[in-house]
Amino acid sequence: MSQNKFVPLKQTTGREVKKGLIDNSQTIAVGEVIIPAVQGDTSVIITGGGTTVDLFGVVLGIEGKAGKVLEVDSYAAESDNVTDKMVQVSFVPLFIPMEFAATLDAAAETTDNSSAYGNFAVDATGLLLDESTYAAFGTKSNKQFFSNGLTPGTTTEVTGRFIATIIA
Repeated sequence: MSQNKFVPLKQTTGREVKKGLIDNSQTIAVGEVIIPAVQGDTSVIITGGGTTVDLFGVVLGIEGKAGKVLEVDSYAAESDNVTDKMVQVSFVPLFIPMEFAATLDAAAETTDNSSAYGNFAVDATGLLLDESTYAAFGTKSNKQFFSNGLTPGTTTEVTGRFIATIIA
């Protein structure tokens, strides 16, 4: 079944989950990859979608002020989020060893051998793997995710690990 997001395949503990303030005017979704940034003197989170940089984490949830969980799949931060609304994400850092379920943005084998072991970049949404970026497992340049290959019985589902992380 297609998740259309990155899903950790291990239970995370409270100690592993981190929080980060969403940058002004950013739209962030549960299951999206993120990277850190700075707004003025404040550490913030932005999408990692559409980049080939090292990634920081995967969003698990979205919280308002004082940690109130917002039961939403995505959140579009206002232009004053950093100074007023202060909506943040809870996320699992990618330096914690674990596998993730992921979805390709096109059927496997659209790009030759993309159903086999190999590396992918994350697509522009930050929620899917860009199937057209497939490269053999020995090629890591501009790739962020190592796939164990196609999950049997599916055409777009894979499992694997992030290989381009900020803290290794």
